[in-house]
This record gives sequence, C-alpha cells and structure tokens, in this order.
Amino acid sequence: MAEIIMPKMGDAMTEGKVVRWYKKAGDAVRKGEPVLEIETDKVNLDLEAEQDGTIANVAVQEGQMAPVGGVLAIIAAPGEKVASGAQRAASAPSEPQRRATDKKDSVKHTTGEYAEAIEMKAPRIDRSQPVTSTPLRIVEGGRTRSSPLARKMAHEMGVSLDAIQGSGPSGRIVARDVQRGVGSSQPAAARRPAAPLEEKQIPLSAMRRTIAKRLAESTGPIPHFYLTAEYDVSNLMSLRLQMNEIVKISVNDFVVRAAALALREHPFVNASWGEDAITQHGGIHIGIAVSTPEGLITPVVRNADRKSVQDIAAEVRTLADKAKNRKLLPNDYQGSTFTISNLGAWGIEEFTAIINPPNVAILAIGAAAPKPVAINGEVVVRDRMKVTMSCDHRVIDGAAGAEYLRTLRQYLEQPVRLLL
Repeated sequence: MAEIIMPKMGDAMTEGKVVRWYKKAGDAVRKGEPVLEIETDKVNLDLEAEQDGTIANVAVQEGQMAPVGGVLAIIAAPGEKVASGAQRAASAPSEPQRRATDKKDSVKHTTGEYAEAIEMKAPRIDRSQPVTSTPLRIVEGGRTRSSPLARKMAHEMGVSLDAIQGSGPSGRIVARDVQRGVGSSQPAAARRPAAPLEEKQIPLSAMRRTIAKRLAESTGPIPHFYLTAEYDVSNLMSLRLQMNEIVKISVNDFVVRAAALALREHPFVNASWGEDAITQHGGIHIGIAVSTPEGLITPVVRNADRKSVQDIAAEVRTLADKAKNRKLLPNDYQGSTFTISNLGAWGIEEFTAIINPPNVAILAIGAAAPKPVAINGEVVVRDRMKVTMSCDHRVIDGAAGAEYLRTLRQYLEQPVRLLL
C-alpha cells in the first residue's frame, strides 16, 4: 500500500488544493503515472503514483483543501486488500472546516508576488483538450513584420494587420499602431451592441490570497519613498536591434543585467531589513515580475551580475514558460534580493511598484519611446525611458538611492558596458 500525500512546496506552505483527479477509485495506475493535479500559492503540480496498483481510496475531492502531509489517496498493490479500518486517508473536510482552512494564508517572506510586466498571459494547460496554436500571418511569402503584443491585440480586437501602417523599425507594426487602427479598420465593430455583462463571483486561489496578504504586509510596515529618473536609451535600442538579428533579446534583459551590475557598486540596495541587523547579501538575485492569469509571481535570475545579456535572456524565457504553466519550483521563485517590474509592453510610461519584502527596493520600468529633447541647444528626437525606484527608507536614504540610479544610468545609456 502506498499513500499520495500533499507535499510541502516551500517553507511557508501549510496547505494545498486538489484541482483535478486524473484517476478515480478503482482505476489501475502504474508507477510514475500522474494521478492528480494540486495547486499551491505558487505553482500547479502533478502528483504521480509511487507504485503500480489500484486507487483504493480518494480522500480529498476536487476543489477541496488539504494540509501539508495530509493523505489524498491510497494506492493498493496488485492483489492487496485495504480494509476500511486500515485506510489512513484523511476524511474530506466539512464545509465549516473548509471555510476555516480557506482563511489561512501561506506567506512567502523571501519573494514578492505583486508585479506587473513581462508579456505573458497564457492560460493554464487543459489536459482534456488537444494543444493548439495560432499560426502567424503570412504575407507575400513572409511573416508579417509585427510584434507579438501587436499580433495578440489585433487578434483580440478583430483588426486586420493588413490595414495597419507600422511605425516601428523597418515598418514593424507595434501595439500603438493597432490601437490607432482600431477605429478605422473596424467601424462596424464599434457600432455593434455590447453584450450584457455577467455578474459572477470568482473564488480566491491560493496565489491570490497570498498576494493580498503580502501587499498589506509591504505597504503597511515598510516606509516607501520613490525616486524617478529618465534615461536616454537610444544607444540601447540600437544595440538591441542589431543583436536581435542574431539572438532574441528584450529591453528588460538589458535592464536586468544593468541593475545587477549597479548593485555590485551599491550593496546597501542589495539588502534586507531585520529587527536586529541589516543584511547585505553576498549574491545578486534579480526577481522579475511576471503576470499570469491567476496572479503575479516573481521568478528569480540568480547571480545575474555574473551572466551575460544572452544568458539572462535565455533564462528569463525558460522561467517565463514555467510561470505561464504554473510549473515553477520553490527554488525558481524564492530568494530574490532585488526586483524589477516592467510595464513597458503595455505602453505605460511611468509607475510606482510596491516593495517585495524582504527586498528593500523594486525598480519600475516604463516604456521606451521617442521624444524631442534639447541637446547642445538643438531639439532632436531620442528614445527616452523613465524608471522609478521604490525604496525602503529604513535601509536606503534618498541620496543613496539617487547614487544607485546614477550608476544605473551609466550602464543603460552606454550599453556597450553591459557586453564587456
């Protein structure tokens, strides 16, 4: 006989939720075969059978919570009889017990969950449906020159990319072009009567409950203050365009590398507040804020100061894919020492972010956009980008935060430094 129990996925985890059963009582299973899917405050995970046999008992039903270590099901070996008195599976909780359990919040003290940024909003994988994908539009024998976000917006708005003039590099269609083209390309859609809205209640997921708790913990005890700077990123945008002909790299990948190198020169920003001491960390681990349909999570690029921009780009893509499918493991999202939140993909020019404790700072990145500026008495158009750093005033003073942003400016405005 073997038991399937609720695993502990992180130091602060106290309970998990049964999302779905792939097997039911009486079904045969083989060792290593997925039996059910569980949900924690961070990830969704398949639990596998540890031996061949038959599901003799299912103790927790879909949608119910179970404590860490609680028995979810029993697998009987071939020919083995499991007497009802010997079944150690925990009984499904009563409704009052379930409500009491739902009030408990699993709190992560080593990472942040509120962030907005990297362009990813893929739904959770549905195992009952075949995997499909939307093909890229092909025009004149080649792919339409458009950004992924522009294609996504066009698909959702019902706008044809053929009717849109791109304003990006080499005529590439970007998100703002789709927004401008909505009125002219789809006049009938604007006149179509809107469908009535449906009022509904959405049950709180473990991740959403944790986010709510952590937000209150951050904005209350931590004395925030904010520093905003605007950088000239024309050289960075040009370098990125050249590098993208070889390997795909985002602006955020450059920012991660620049922020990490700047932290080496300003260790007080790469720190944590404690009741008895301030800890300056020996490693630079950058949390990257990611939005998913069920909540916000911050995968961590470890030792980011020791990695190239290309290495960071590859690692971020891997972490992003795992985050979209809720397959991150605790080591993937715990232990950040500094966080970056980027809303540039949504066209947000400037915003402030909430610190992810125990970090003492978070960097909010706005969109890079061409602006007229005065240089040497002449008005020229340059790519400009605003960044805002939220600081914990218990650790970082105004001048110290400003010094960090000045160092960050050197790396972003002279991006060749990031390649050395």
